[in-house]
Amino acid sequence: MTRLLLITDDSLAQTPLAALSSAAADFQVTSRPRFADVRAAASARAFDVALFVPRNLSPDALAEIGAARAAAADLPIVAVLPVGSATDQQQRVLAAGADFTLFHPLDAPELARLLQRVSRWAEAGAGPGAAPVLLPAAAPRASLANALDVLRDFSQVLGYSLDYRQLTQHFVQKLREVIGLSRIAVFLEPGNVDALPTPVPADNSRLACAAAAGLPAELVECFALSRKTGLGRQLSLHPQILRAPSTSTPPLLDPKILREFEVLGGQVAIPVNDRERTVGVAVLGGRLMGGDFTDEELLLVYHLLEELGLAVRNSWLHHQLVGSHRLFASVLDGITIGALVAGPDLSVVYANRAIVRFLRGGDEAHVEFSDLPPPVAARLHEVVEKGAAVEPFHHQTPAAVYRVSVIPLRQAAGRLPQTALLLMEDFTRLNAAQRAEIEASNLKLIGLIARRFAHEIRNSLVPLTTHQQLFDAEIGNAEFRDSLKAALTRETQRIQRFTEQMLLLARADSPPDELAPLDELIRQSFAKSREYIGGGGELDLHSSLPPVVVRCNRASLAHALQEVFLNGLQSSAGVPRLDVTLNASPTGDGRAELIIQVRDSGGGFAPEAAGRATEPFYTTRNTGVGLGLTIARRVIEAHQGRLDVRPRTAPGDPDVVIHLPLPS
Repeated sequence: MTRLLLITDDSLAQTPLAALSSAAADFQVTSRPRFADVRAAASARAFDVALFVPRNLSPDALAEIGAARAAAADLPIVAVLPVGSATDQQQRVLAAGADFTLFHPLDAPELARLLQRVSRWAEAGAGPGAAPVLLPAAAPRASLANALDVLRDFSQVLGYSLDYRQLTQHFVQKLREVIGLSRIAVFLEPGNVDALPTPVPADNSRLACAAAAGLPAELVECFALSRKTGLGRQLSLHPQILRAPSTSTPPLLDPKILREFEVLGGQVAIPVNDRERTVGVAVLGGRLMGGDFTDEELLLVYHLLEELGLAVRNSWLHHQLVGSHRLFASVLDGITIGALVAGPDLSVVYANRAIVRFLRGGDEAHVEFSDLPPPVAARLHEVVEKGAAVEPFHHQTPAAVYRVSVIPLRQAAGRLPQTALLLMEDFTRLNAAQRAEIEASNLKLIGLIARRFAHEIRNSLVPLTTHQQLFDAEIGNAEFRDSLKAALTRETQRIQRFTEQMLLLARADSPPDELAPLDELIRQSFAKSREYIGGGGELDLHSSLPPVVVRCNRASLAHALQEVFLNGLQSSAGVPRLDVTLNASPTGDGRAELIIQVRDSGGGFAPEAAGRATEPFYTTRNTGVGLGLTIARRVIEAHQGRLDVRPRTAPGDPDVVIHLPLPS
């Protein structure tokens, strides 16, 4: 296949090669409007023949041909002259550097054959019409030996790939030996080799000398380039090869650049790139044997330095990874939580000092998977081998309590087995503190219950004790006997109610397994509440539903309704009255829900009292222990319902709302 470079300012469809490029498979055509776009590739002999098709023979078109000849001396150049060109124009094209000239119109097959012959002549190393020159048989073997020697020398640099300074120094030495440089210096921005993995600052303007050969040691130590001026600035802004001026009248260069060339004794400055940005500058002196560098040599050195830039960047990344690893290991070693990393083969990849102390009792002992307690090892094995999700759990030993978490460090595509992180946190003191706090809370609660219990019993004993003191003197008085009977009945009911509250609070909830008519249950509970306060009170029951049957624990639900009704009756002045309304409403999941709204004839709950009404032992009265609504809420919740105590915001608002599920 012939690699053809096409330089034209017309589109490919308008050129003579339109039919050729679309029909012939023997040509690989690279089309560019200007030769400068492919100068480096042409210099590196990437093309077999160049075809120039200018729109007109302007000075710029002739300059393009001349630039191609200067950059690639062995590249055959064919020029197609515009229609109507004269003989003198043909001479100018040949003088500019073209090897062949063609005129319109062109025949595509003949043009293809011509270009292929020209490319074969170039490969044979002869001009048109000359016979190919055969090279001696020993020449390729000698060239191969030289190439292998150079490759062997440069391969020695690979051993220092993790230390960018030594890598650069050995690279400089080998490059100096191969090219025969008198001196060379490579300036690089300082890489991150500290323990902390901080990135290279964006304003890193100092380029220090990383490696040099042929320069005094004191100059290497104290001299640096800057990105803000001189060679550093020029090659950072324009990453191109820069030659030092060789004439007495230098071109318009920054005086700082000339001064740096002079100090370093350099003739050429080449940017060091990592294919993303310029990371440094290499300054080359002259040859040991004299002579100038050719463009091809400098281009090869440029590409070698680009590979050096990539290697330096990889070295920096290595140091950042090492720094990150050391930082992470230091953090894990410093924390009090035990950390252990188990590999896919259940080997211990890492264990910090805390977990060594937990498992082995010392800081220096090595930890193996077999050192883990069997319950902990079993959970870790499930995560590593099976990918199971393990919730944090507690592991207790005779001396300590640990909270254990196993976190999978998942591999790509979820492959098993996988690496896992085991965390063990000493909860011994925390558990002791929690137990002490619970004990203190229990003692406080016991004290509160004792005070409430004593207060309620004392309130009941006062009228009984008074009658007991007057019993002998007044027993014959009928009025005294009626008062004693009423006191015994009232205070016995109070003590009985308090006893039932304490029993309901202490015992486990019974499942709701009975069916009971709701209207009957409400009326019976109201009757008991009215009897408790002495027989007064009225009930207004409103329902928009047909007779409702609820599934419940009859005794418990009746007691809960009794507590709600009694709270309303005790809150009303004069003749108390309760309004109870029954409704039904669908829930979010489509089930039917019974709503019982209770409103008394009193003033209702204050906002603060409504928020705390169901708290144990909270009461705003002088009598009672504050367990009525607490018991009611617990019973309702045991029936999968909800009890809400609300302050009134409108005249008709209920005070208590009970939500119960309706049987399907």
